[in-house]
Amino acid sequence: MKKSLLNLLKLILPLALLVYLLSTVERADYEAFWNQPKRWDMLLLAQLSALLAIVISILRWRMLVVSLEIPFTTKEALRLGFLGYLLNFISLGSVGGDLFKAILVAKEKSSKRPEAIASVLLDRAIGLLGLIILAWLSILVFADENVPPLLLNIGRAAGGLMIVSIVALLIAVYGGQWFDRLILWGEKRIPWIGETLGRMARCVRLLRKRSTTIPNLILGAVVVHSLLTLSVCFVSWGIYSEAPTLQQHFMVVPPAMAAGALPIAPGGIGVQEGAIAGLFKTLPNLPEAFSAILVATVYRLVTVAIAGVGVAYYIASHGREFKYAEAHSQE
Repeated sequence: MKKSLLNLLKLILPLALLVYLLSTVERADYEAFWNQPKRWDMLLLAQLSALLAIVISILRWRMLVVSLEIPFTTKEALRLGFLGYLLNFISLGSVGGDLFKAILVAKEKSSKRPEAIASVLLDRAIGLLGLIILAWLSILVFADENVPPLLLNIGRAAGGLMIVSIVALLIAVYGGQWFDRLILWGEKRIPWIGETLGRMARCVRLLRKRSTTIPNLILGAVVVHSLLTLSVCFVSWGIYSEAPTLQQHFMVVPPAMAAGALPIAPGGIGVQEGAIAGLFKTLPNLPEAFSAILVATVYRLVTVAIAGVGVAYYIASHGREFKYAEAHSQE
């Protein structure tokens, strides 16, 4: 009976989470979407762009794990990556699913738990760095004399944060013997977790052996967030005949997604939508009928649909994560 209950749980829990996500969208938003004349080809492109972005982000994580000398198959990465993406929606901010993903991958790679957890944390850090770089580049490239001061200030702040983050990453990876001594000092002086933190820091320094890994990871992060921005743009074009331009979307959406990553609301729900709506309002000459909040809500539905794809893939892979609980049930 215990085995049957676990098998039932592994099917019901992801589906229940998906139903919950759909229920968080207001009925009025559904009605507003259906009452709008739509271009279904653009909405399909929005879905495909977002799905491609998530798959690339998962494969980027796998590349990082392999670079840290941890055996990791593409199927394993997709299974745990999609599950982590689903769990992002029920944790604070859009990064909380990484906690679950780190726990699961650490259980499967028990001999290299600190390294496995470090791969998740470093992948998230590089993902956020890619988002910051895209926000800076978008405002730098597309800004003109009509760009509001708020967006210009966001661009300047993103540029400064980008420089600091890149320097910190390069020091962590390529720092000399003084950094190794710092790691050793932390192992001895930090109680309880010093040794674990030391192993995590040393595994990050393994990236020195592959000089192209860090540029590829950062480039992959920029590509992922560019595809997600394109997805929002396709949603706008799919709902409205008159919508903001591609350039305007790239100036607004990346900073809004960064706001959605703040640990304020589950999955950034509400925060990201509010940031998208607020930043679009700062732009001049927006089409009168355009509703940024409706576009943000439909984009949320697009991401929930991808979570549904993750549920299907997870179930098809037989929910291996629950085998750990089954094997240790007597403990």
